[in-house]
Amino acid sequence: SLSRMMHRGAVAADGKTGDGAGLLLSMPKTFFEKEATANEVHLPENYAVAMVFSNNPTDFDVISKICDNNDLKIIYTRTVPVDTNALGKQALASLPTMKQVFVAPNSPVAINRFEALVYLSRKEIESALIEDPTFYIPSFSTSVISYKGLVMPTHIKEFYKDLADPNFEISFCLFHQRFSTNTLPQWKLAQPFRMIAHNGEINSVTANRFNVKAKMAAAKSDVFTDEEMDRLRNVIQDGMSDSASLDNFMEFLRVNGVDFFKAARSLIPAPWHNNPQMDTELRAFYEYASATFEPWDGPAAVSMTDGRYIGCVLDRNGLRPSKYIRTKDNRLLISSEYGVLNLPEEEIVERGRLQSGEMMGIDLKHGKVLTNSDINDYLKAGNAYDKWLTANLSYLQEYVPESDVTACETHYGDMAAKQRYFNFTSEVIREVIRPMINEGKETTGSMGDDTPLAAFSTEQRNFTDFFKQKFAQVTNPPIDPIREKTVMSLNTGFGERHNVLSDSPEHAKRLKTVLPVMSAEKFCLLQEFGTQGNDKYDPSYKVGKYDTTYKGDLKASLNALIQRIIEDVKKNDIRTIILDDRKLNAENKVIPMLMVVGRLNQELLSANIRHLMSIVTVTGEVFDPHSAACLLSFGVAAIFPYLLYHTVEELEEGNDAIKPILKRFRRAMGAGLMKIMSKMGISTLASYRNSKLFDVIGLSSEIVEECFDGATGLLPGLGYEDIDARLNTNHQRAFTNAFEGKRSSLYKGGFYKYKKGEEFHDFSRPTISAMQKASESGKAEDYAEVKKLVNERDKKFIRDFYDLKSDREPISIDEVEPLSEIFKRFSTAAMSMGSISQEAHEALATAMNRIGGKSNSGEGGEDPARYGTERNSSIKQVASGRFGVTPEYLRSATELQIKVAQGAKPGEGGQLPGSKVSPLIAELRFTKPGVTLISPPPHHDIYSFEDLAQLIFDLKQINP
Repeated sequence: SLSRMMHRGAVAADGKTGDGAGLLLSMPKTFFEKEATANEVHLPENYAVAMVFSNNPTDFDVISKICDNNDLKIIYTRTVPVDTNALGKQALASLPTMKQVFVAPNSPVAINRFEALVYLSRKEIESALIEDPTFYIPSFSTSVISYKGLVMPTHIKEFYKDLADPNFEISFCLFHQRFSTNTLPQWKLAQPFRMIAHNGEINSVTANRFNVKAKMAAAKSDVFTDEEMDRLRNVIQDGMSDSASLDNFMEFLRVNGVDFFKAARSLIPAPWHNNPQMDTELRAFYEYASATFEPWDGPAAVSMTDGRYIGCVLDRNGLRPSKYIRTKDNRLLISSEYGVLNLPEEEIVERGRLQSGEMMGIDLKHGKVLTNSDINDYLKAGNAYDKWLTANLSYLQEYVPESDVTACETHYGDMAAKQRYFNFTSEVIREVIRPMINEGKETTGSMGDDTPLAAFSTEQRNFTDFFKQKFAQVTNPPIDPIREKTVMSLNTGFGERHNVLSDSPEHAKRLKTVLPVMSAEKFCLLQEFGTQGNDKYDPSYKVGKYDTTYKGDLKASLNALIQRIIEDVKKNDIRTIILDDRKLNAENKVIPMLMVVGRLNQELLSANIRHLMSIVTVTGEVFDPHSAACLLSFGVAAIFPYLLYHTVEELEEGNDAIKPILKRFRRAMGAGLMKIMSKMGISTLASYRNSKLFDVIGLSSEIVEECFDGATGLLPGLGYEDIDARLNTNHQRAFTNAFEGKRSSLYKGGFYKYKKGEEFHDFSRPTISAMQKASESGKAEDYAEVKKLVNERDKKFIRDFYDLKSDREPISIDEVEPLSEIFKRFSTAAMSMGSISQEAHEALATAMNRIGGKSNSGEGGEDPARYGTERNSSIKQVASGRFGVTPEYLRSATELQIKVAQGAKPGEGGQLPGSKVSPLIAELRFTKPGVTLISPPPHHDIYSFEDLAQLIFDLKQINP
């Protein structure tokens, strides 16, 4: 089967080094007993085998010592015979020595205790040898053995000589051919891992790793002593892939006695939030599990085994193929495609494929195939989850009619000055807030950003402007938040996270809300639940309020605030931390809320109390989905944007229907958050929280390390003192009397659109006017004016800080390629007809054809009248919307281009407003004039490299 998976992996330039292939097999006891007997060794009834990669002989001394410390003895060590002729040069250069170490307990113990000691020993060995880059233990188990490496799938049997032995008998096999996407190929990263084989990407892995660390503080085991658990705290092995991290956590749960199917379905759950057809008892299981576990989210088909059960689960979106065949003799084959085994048709009793979020399994002990329905029934019967939820889980919206907002002061002080301080400009209100009020969604903007990075700007900028959203594409594609909304969820909860290794009614103790951007009513209710003296008070949600304003030095104030919070939450058993910047006034500035959240989140984790806390922010810093997403990704459970609500209420003053307006506004914020999550292929807020999926651009390494550990810091820049100086300037300007008596007390703003005297725009009106004048006149002096505007402006972009320097002698022009050859490499940007005018689109094509270059049609099709003329675009684009794609269109190209993501708005898709859809554009795109056209964020037929290969194949059938 594995030898037929060549197409699923890459091959190095040497032609024989693959990205990795491997087998996870049931223990071949007959074979091992034969080998041991030949070496005059008697294997006991219970033994474990460690497959070890190492090039350092002293590593085995460490293995022996640690096993001995854990009451285990090494009874036999065997060098694994290999044929290096099966390897390529690259694989051979990093080839480790492979040995199998046979281990048994010093004295009789129960099998689960033996397995626990084996696991404990392996984890301690890994920690002791962490500095040895060649050391790795692919498997150490009583029931399974791993054979894997940087070997081609067609050569693995040739490389590992054991596999060709007729005594090598097994009852099951997990096989995998790796395509390395996020990490470089290494022997240790080949799959399967110790439990799983994973086809896909875990887009939420940074959050999952953080959350596992937080959970470990509460983990109590029935298998390990407390002292042993302290030695096991580092469950996730550093420097490994996303799949390896999932394998680490799954293995930890199983060795501690967590049920195989419960563990699998807790980590990779079905999409239950928006499925009214789901069985209520099954839904109760998933809701209960969500109180303790966050989904490991992303496109994934995961096969797994613990030696007792085998399972295969598909992600909630169904973004990986998983097909199965059952035979008359009770064999089950699950693979990414049919054809990996030659099976006579008459032997096959059933064919099928796993649907989104489904799972199949095998009970090896009883020889029974378990369908998705069987597994669901098994999960439902595990405990009285529905009763536990009824007694312990509450949704805040259930209590909204009882909420008394007047008793809960939501905003106060000089709100106009606060609007200025937090940069609520007239432009922000017009371009961001007003459209969400009126339409219940974000406004549609044109692509590109021609403003300076926040670090280079001389105007007032929001702290969240230093953070740029990451995005996924191709093999871990973005989700379409419109068409795939049913698998997405913004549910957020409050309360302590309990022991992941046990089940109890207390695990269900949660307060929940369906949206993290809280209404005033829900914010007040949360405080009622967490404040002593209220009828609803519950110590599980005890509130601690902390003012985030300051007067002196920023760094010292931040340090003091964090220390005060940590000490207080420990002393007073706080469970809900409310960070509040409403005391901003003429004397007090505000520590950027995102800075406080990022630092606090990390310090709570370091203090081993993160699992106890929920963080809520009461802030004026949030005014759009981006600023909210920043807070959520760094650990916030919920946000009360008091200044934003005040601004909406001001705009709708006198409107009695303010509550429906605010509800529509929150719905718009929610849609924006789902769009941001979907850019990284993440479906649930639980998986997005703590993900830190932002590039931090322009903040110092010190700030990034202390406040945003785990995020990617690029272009180190402003430090604490620089940010403090900016805040001082903003504060002094916001709280002066200069605005008294003026018609508007807000700044004008000029970030989204050019406005004279405001934020710099590279494509400003003066620059565009000068360019148009120069292009029309053709005069050198007019072009000189364009050069002057560009070259003599202040440094605003990264490129402005570079100077061309060379100590090389000039070469003769005769040695340079002729222009005719250089022009062949010229191509225009892929701008569709619609994004630019018909005249401009044709002019670009004509110009490129005349000089020998290539123009790109963009994704909107092209007028057939242009085919075969100099107005024809040489490059034809195929995008997610397939607009204008016909056989004739494809045949007219000399080059086909698949647009896998929007260049200016990656992960978001594209949109052509209806006002631009003229009769000609409508005809080319097969629609009606005036209809808004949307290109989805992903290609809905490309969710893996196999899908991409299929599209390439199909296109070549039309235009080779």
